[in-house]
Amino acid sequence: MSQFMLSVFTGDVVRSSRLGPSELDHLLDRLRSAADETADWIEGDFNPRFTRFRGDGWQCLAPSPALSLRTMLYFRACLRSSDRGFDTRISVGIGSGDQGDFNDLSRAVGSAFEISGHGLDTSRGPARWLAKGESVSADRQSVIALCDEISRRWTKAQARVFRLRLLLGYDSQIEIAAKIGVSQQMVAKHLSAGGAWALSEAVAGMEAVEWK
Repeated sequence: MSQFMLSVFTGDVVRSSRLGPSELDHLLDRLRSAADETADWIEGDFNPRFTRFRGDGWQCLAPSPALSLRTMLYFRACLRSSDRGFDTRISVGIGSGDQGDFNDLSRAVGSAFEISGHGLDTSRGPARWLAKGESVSADRQSVIALCDEISRRWTKAQARVFRLRLLLGYDSQIEIAAKIGVSQQMVAKHLSAGGAWALSEAVAGMEAVEWK
């Protein structure tokens, strides 16, 4: 089988024991929709192949290794913009892999899948995001950790703004304001309070260098 450089996400829902079956289903459907929406970030066909497993667990592909951080932020924004402020842990595995010709990842193979799954199983401490594998230097891990901490503090209103900003682009305050029915000044306030300038620098830095 041919192997490609992949970014594999493996995650589980934070405090899922507090959720009823329908709430958990709804949350994972939101994640599935978020994963599908990331296809617009790259040219060509991309299927994230979002796959649910072990009750509250899930796995999917990011559009590319370079887009991993943006994807993590987008997933959090989608969940935090809900009334309950949901969240998920995410373990990113960067490496080779073959997802096959099927629609889910249950039979996918490669180091990216192994690293991602093992990372989630062995994660400890306060971090909800971690990344390991090829090209994941200590500097990149530190950037991801800082973005995890900053975005974890988003309010519902801030998350709504960041969701649209990540989806539409980084210079679209007027468009965001029109879509959610607030003033451009309020959008700017939410972005400032949510750490937009630092997060934008981090995302741009992660996407500017070649991952190999």
